[in-house]
Amino acid sequence: MINLIFSILCLIFLIATLWFGVYNYLFLKDAVAIEGKVVDVDRSITRTSASSSSKNSYPIIEYINPLTKEKKKFKASVAALNVKIGSIVWVAYRQKTQTEKLISFGEILIPSAIFGLFGLTLLLIVFPLSESSQILYWLLRLFHLF
Repeated sequence: MINLIFSILCLIFLIATLWFGVYNYLFLKDAVAIEGKVVDVDRSITRTSASSSSKNSYPIIEYINPLTKEKKKFKASVAALNVKIGSIVWVAYRQKTQTEKLISFGEILIPSAIFGLFGLTLLLIVFPLSESSQILYWLLRLFHLF
């Protein structure tokens, strides 16, 4: 029963990894890279428990829309640790949907990496050692590490 639960979780994590990867690929494939500037920072405090909290800094970025040539602003969806007002950043702008995304590791790679690591970890827990060793070996070969 526990293997079934782990298998279902593994499948969910690996599907989420693929979804984030494909979504970001399709977004970036049709997007143009434009220069933006951090004009403000939305600092918020999140309570993690009754006695502790964390400070988050969400950069607010201004860029010039390549179609209309007017200034637009948006708030990054992922908090950043070291945000300085006036910093130049890169923005991916998708003209088809008129949406923008900050080009950063947090926005582009982190969701896929986290779900992928959880999915692979569960995959290696569910399968017997001989099978998980073979699966990991072929994954490493896929990335040309062997």
